[in-house]
Amino acid sequence: MTSQEWLAGYLEDGQPRDDAPDVALADAARRLRDLLADPDSWVEPPAGLLAQITTSIDSERAALAGPSPAAIPGPGAGRDGRRRTRTRRTVQAGAAALLAAAAVAIAVVVTRGPVTTDVALAGTRLAPGASATAKLHATPSGLAVELDVSGLPPSPPGYYYQAWMKGPRGLVTIGTFHLRGGPGTVELWSAVNLADYPVITVTREPEDGNPASSGQVVLTNHP
Repeated sequence: MTSQEWLAGYLEDGQPRDDAPDVALADAARRLRDLLADPDSWVEPPAGLLAQITTSIDSERAALAGPSPAAIPGPGAGRDGRRRTRTRRTVQAGAAALLAAAAVAIAVVVTRGPVTTDVALAGTRLAPGASATAKLHATPSGLAVELDVSGLPPSPPGYYYQAWMKGPRGLVTIGTFHLRGGPGTVELWSAVNLADYPVITVTREPEDGNPASSGQVVLTNHP
């Protein structure tokens, strides 16, 4: 019995089955149940997640639905059998799509984690029209930081932007970017927490190989 058949049977009769083909499937179903029950899971999904799930559903349905009824001649009894087969395939397609959606949802939450806080950044005299919001997500590896930037021009040739977190213990870099492909969300990572490093800044840096900050701050949450 395949994973899709096992889950399809579960969806049809509404009762858990003891003959799961492998432990991984049962574990995935349990993780999905726990995930949906966790209120932290109901945060705003990243852009493109819905399209990814619906594309997966369409692909599975097309692969498993088989030929249309008009293409298969036969007596009434044969049509009934084919109808049951198509129903079973449709349920199996839905089961496969559910597994795919569960995998995507679990990956998003486990990798990125729920939003812990939003931090607003304002432009300085070097970029007066700029602003940004840093969305911090707790992960097992540290803080995933989504920096939504607006009004900051692309870095000129020979320069780039560098993001930092600063606190009493010093300054820690959390990534670099240039925005030459247009405005949008910048993915950054931090190994320190906001409580110990509460100041988030973005500086303009020359490509001179010097790892120290230039001090040319263009965005900050601490005027």
